[in-house]
Amino acid sequence: MFSPLIILSMIDSTVIQKLTKLLHYVQRFGDHNYELLGELTGIENVGNVLSNLKVLVIPSPKLDSLGLSLFHTTIKLTRNSKVQPLDFYYLLDGMVVASLRDVLTSDTIVLDVVFPRGRWDFVQILEMMSRGGLIDNYKTYLEYRREVYPVDYSTFNFDTLTFERVILDKPREPFQLPDLTDDFKPDWIDVYTLGKKQENPLRSWDEIAESIGVTSDEVVDHYFNHVVGKGLVDAFYTYLGKTDFRMTLIVNNISEEIARELSRIVTLLRISYLHNDKIYAFIVGQRHTLIDIMEFINKLSSAYHFSYEIYVHPITPLRDFVRTYSIPYEHFTKDNKWSITLKELKENFEKELSRVLEERKNT
Repeated sequence: MFSPLIILSMIDSTVIQKLTKLLHYVQRFGDHNYELLGELTGIENVGNVLSNLKVLVIPSPKLDSLGLSLFHTTIKLTRNSKVQPLDFYYLLDGMVVASLRDVLTSDTIVLDVVFPRGRWDFVQILEMMSRGGLIDNYKTYLEYRREVYPVDYSTFNFDTLTFERVILDKPREPFQLPDLTDDFKPDWIDVYTLGKKQENPLRSWDEIAESIGVTSDEVVDHYFNHVVGKGLVDAFYTYLGKTDFRMTLIVNNISEEIARELSRIVTLLRISYLHNDKIYAFIVGQRHTLIDIMEFINKLSSAYHFSYEIYVHPITPLRDFVRTYSIPYEHFTKDNKWSITLKELKENFEKELSRVLEERKNT
């Protein structure tokens, strides 16, 4: 039986406030602890409410706690390059968590690459691609700090599942999560469980357990007591309604005031501070919000005197412009270490490049 909350008209402001609060806490704690979410919001049958809204919840890994670094890379393809967004995942041996084609230009790919902390070996693969005429040039920036922002669903129309307003009057506050690790080091079950949940947030505990060869009880224990309990995630990205595009914004200024102003974009999910004095903003949106977001960024650039690069990646047609992946858990050993060598990277690159070129020749 559904909660009376669902029966009420969505126009009721009390209902909207409760749903907004629920989605805020889901972004903070995830969508599995229904008892906690019910206590925090006063909503009965939280599971039914989330199911009825068809909320998709994806854990965002806290990469430094996993021993990983994140690099943002922009790539210009050569005119005759045969390389597609999907190919980069295989050419870099699964160390790519996002491969995004820009719709505003014909030759730009944006990569989010993760690699064991303190290492930049993957850049040598990009160099090999450059020498081989596959890419024209590239720029790589290391993230040294990030802020994760919860979407403010107070501007969301729960009847039409659309945002009625995309720019807020005031900046939002990022999640300020305490450091829960206490020198905790994740083991391979933690890393694999988190990676599997990223791959498919609807995957059951039993399916995850079977895929990695442990019991369901072990998976659940590791997920709640380690992955969530020890702060291996920094937030839970929560999607409601249709998402039409992802946007990459690179600001050539590291002003915190600019970052705060950008947080007024209601669907901005993350701000990364990069070496080389840049800010990277990760924004998603619905089709009708695109012009408002771009116009707002343009006005900010005039007010704060900064230059920027903006790339738009449509989510439909599916996979043509946006490819996202989990953390590269396959490279985490049962000895609880990240295992990938430069030799392995190069050998994998040569093998995968041959496969890609052969496929392109036959299409």
